[in-house]
Amino acid sequence: MKIERLFGITVLLIHRKRMKAAELSRYFEVSERTIYRDINSLSRAGIPILSLPGQEGGYELMEGFRLDKKYLTLDDLLSIQWALKSVENATGLKDIESLLAKVNQLIDPESIQDHCVHFQISQSSDLTQHHIQVIYHSIQHSRVIRIRYVDYNGNETERYIEPMAIFLKDYNWYTWAYCLLRHELRVFKLTRIIETHNTDRYFTRRPYTMEDIDAKKNGKSENNAIPFTVRLQFSQEARAQVLDNFKEDEIMNHPDGTISVTKEYYTIDQALTHIISYRNKVRIMHPKELIHKFINCLDDMKNIYKE
Repeated sequence: MKIERLFGITVLLIHRKRMKAAELSRYFEVSERTIYRDINSLSRAGIPILSLPGQEGGYELMEGFRLDKKYLTLDDLLSIQWALKSVENATGLKDIESLLAKVNQLIDPESIQDHCVHFQISQSSDLTQHHIQVIYHSIQHSRVIRIRYVDYNGNETERYIEPMAIFLKDYNWYTWAYCLLRHELRVFKLTRIIETHNTDRYFTRRPYTMEDIDAKKNGKSENNAIPFTVRLQFSQEARAQVLDNFKEDEIMNHPDGTISVTKEYYTIDQALTHIISYRNKVRIMHPKELIHKFINCLDDMKNIYKE
């Protein structure tokens, strides 16, 4: 990636003082012509690089230049370091390990003794890490991948997808991609992916962004359903769970300690699965159809345990 190479060139010049274009070319495995273009890009961005002619010449940074002081503060560097460490821990990506090593070179170990801010994403399972790595390399090299996926209703399908990005939301990893089975953008939860396989097929990235995913989600669900409003009443004992799982504008606190929540769902099954997790701490107030469905669901669960 060009941005990583530009950053890498700057780091090398800070620590090795002077390097020839041929050395940089071998280090980054690109042509010398590419290095010349990169040096021009850095110069236009305000990085003071000197070009020295002759046998002992090469490129070096102007004396007194320090990337961490002039362009990035210590807090900036620590934020980058902690974020990269967390992503490396969660994904196992070797590219992140390489970039983290370059950032570490810019940080004076003695300067971080008084800093106590830590950013940590818990480690993903081996299978999720494998999926992340396959999808990441698919995005980097524009290769179609084949997945076995379990949808919300428990149905397993084989899909060929063109991954656009990977993201973390509510402690879960997702990828959004163009699905060649459905012929539209889809979001796939990585814990529901059973297998990922590389293919020999390449794709040209389609002109979509995350905003297109958000627009799709806000306008309709996977089954083109219109969202419906649910009103819930929680006991005081559920307050912590309510704060954890609902947005501020969905919550209303009452003087007696009870809590009202107004929430939109796209399907009855989605609402039931969520609401039942609160056990006897919640009561459905609206709509009546959902109340009846909830009661029937409880009856069905009781019947499972009848002899």
